[in-house]
Amino acid sequence: MSSSSVTDSALEGGGLVRIRLGDVRRSDRQCPQRLAAKIRPGTPRARRAVGHLTDWAMSPFHDVLNLIEFERLSIEEALADWRSAPKQAVHPGLDRWTEHAVRGYLAASAAIPAAPGVLSHGALEPVSRMWARQRGPQKAGDPEVYEEMVTDRRYAGHGVRELRIARMGSVRERPRDEMEIAVAVGVLAGGRPVLSPRWEKNRFALGGFSPARAVRLVEIGCVDASYRVLFEGSTEEAYACYTPDVEAHIDKVIAGGSYRPGENCGKCDAVATCPEVPSRPGFLGISRSDQLRRSWSVTTGRSYRKCPARAHMEDLFLPREGSAEDSDAAVRGRAVHAWIEKQHRRTPSRPCEPGDVPETPEAWECGGAAVTGFQARLGIQMIGDHALVCPQREQPGGTEFHPETPVVVYDPEADVVVVAKTDLLYRIAGRWTLRETKTARTLSEGDLLKGYPQLALAVLLADAGVLPEGDDRCRVELERLTGSGPVVSDIDITAPDVVAQARRVLEPFLSSWYTDTRYPTKPGKACGDCPFTRWCPAAAERTGE
Repeated sequence: MSSSSVTDSALEGGGLVRIRLGDVRRSDRQCPQRLAAKIRPGTPRARRAVGHLTDWAMSPFHDVLNLIEFERLSIEEALADWRSAPKQAVHPGLDRWTEHAVRGYLAASAAIPAAPGVLSHGALEPVSRMWARQRGPQKAGDPEVYEEMVTDRRYAGHGVRELRIARMGSVRERPRDEMEIAVAVGVLAGGRPVLSPRWEKNRFALGGFSPARAVRLVEIGCVDASYRVLFEGSTEEAYACYTPDVEAHIDKVIAGGSYRPGENCGKCDAVATCPEVPSRPGFLGISRSDQLRRSWSVTTGRSYRKCPARAHMEDLFLPREGSAEDSDAAVRGRAVHAWIEKQHRRTPSRPCEPGDVPETPEAWECGGAAVTGFQARLGIQMIGDHALVCPQREQPGGTEFHPETPVVVYDPEADVVVVAKTDLLYRIAGRWTLRETKTARTLSEGDLLKGYPQLALAVLLADAGVLPEGDDRCRVELERLTGSGPVVSDIDITAPDVVAQARRVLEPFLSSWYTDTRYPTKPGKACGDCPFTRWCPAAAERTGE
């Protein structure tokens, strides 16, 4: 079997394609080939979690709402019922978030005005069955059966169909996604009830069609009970949203075609056979246990060492309170990194110059990080200093630059996908170099690998030959931008003691994380900068809430 056979075979010929709203959302993080395989129900899947903590944060939320909407239980009764017999084990932090999300959703739902032509807000009834619509091939090369479906929360009555999409965060300033809206309202207008199980691999069996006179699409932010009406109109107006641009976008999703390794590879069923993700048995030096496939990064390891619960809540993407973890130095570091990344992405590419700095020295912003005063001035100095050591100065015009590029490797023995978001990957005269960039007010000495675990991972990646084209001559560099000037250090990856030290540095970030299945809380000093204390019962008890 070739490295790409699983994915490619799933895309061959006709068959069945099933599109959900999340499949058409525009995202730079989606891997087109993974998505093209995912929308084909017949694609082989990796084993699923049994006896492990749930890894989809909104699953308990929907379980509780189902009890409220279809069993007519009160909030307290539904929460008690769900907690007594959850479908899958739930972390205490997710339990706390679930209760908050349910209350936020219901509060927002109560505030939504009645749909046009409906006298009272409560006139719409919840619908238990999903809605979907099907069509056959419209042109040569189309799937034999093409299905679009909506899940989320569905309501109907008085000739109106309504879909409410629950978002974890706020929707007050969330960008509209016209592709998602077009597919959603098209299914609302022309969909039929799904009689088959949600995960049916064959064509859905659909019930009878009940035409609606109007449809409405609403999104709700569970974290703050915000809501927004995305569409409200007749079925004809809903169908009109399905423009040629939408059809072209869906055709592109179905076609797949390219790979985009990154943070989502750990959830990909075909990562073990992906031609763009090198497989390196024993890369982590861990023997496989009964753990399910997961992804790991240095960020994961750092979070876990601070508090296992924090790492788990990061994986669940629970809403953060951003101000909790932002020191002045951390904000300045992000701003400097973002500015340098922006320069490295310029077209046409050119070397950084000392004058390529923010124009307002006392206050500037980049990448969502805003700095003022001393930190702003220090950041400008660091950006100017980077120009003195920018790799493009060595060979202007002949450098291949890839800023902030994920490097991904799969260890089949551990069944772990390792993701490293490198600061800069570049090639000069056919030789690749992986450079990590760090900012600090003062220059510290000591073991560089121990001081910068990302550097230790870079050493292992280079040693394993997992960089583009398997170049075993890859170099590793550390660029430090400090108050006293820039320093670039070369790491000798050919030295056995350097590789051995890199493994020793990373071992504490890996071993306990790998065997953990419950992610206990570790209240204490780590609570001070944790963005998830709002959802952590242990942190709440510590602070007396």
